[in-house]
Amino acid sequence: MAKDKRKSKYVPTFEVASDDLVVLDEEGNEHHPHEGEWVRFRKGVPMSIMRLVAKAAQIEDLPDDAGEAEREAATLQYAEVSEGIVKALAHQVYAWSWTDDDYAPLPSPRGDREAFVECLWQLEDYEIAWLQEHLTDGANISKN
Repeated sequence: MAKDKRKSKYVPTFEVASDDLVVLDEEGNEHHPHEGEWVRFRKGVPMSIMRLVAKAAQIEDLPDDAGEAEREAATLQYAEVSEGIVKALAHQVYAWSWTDDDYAPLPSPRGDREAFVECLWQLEDYEIAWLQEHLTDGANISKN
């Protein structure tokens, strides 16, 4: 059987240490669930992802005096945006060293794509928010 002579495509990336992901418990104590771990993101973020991140921020900034109709519309939009954010993270996270509560490695972004996407859906809200926050750190906005 002939061996495939294609080389892996170079993907420019940047690494972010996860030490700044902080969670407060009921007593106000700080915990760093991913201390010493890192996430490597693809550089350059497609405009579609940038628009999605902007839409998520807009939904989160719903005024306190918003009416019930506005809140219901925001809830529906949030469901759509959440799915888009998970897809964006599945694309933009190139590698990571994150582990679960028992220090077992979480699925690799470069391994089984379905397992990685399912893993993203299982993350806590604060973890998704941290990933979303750092998604555009090294962004040179690229066309989609």
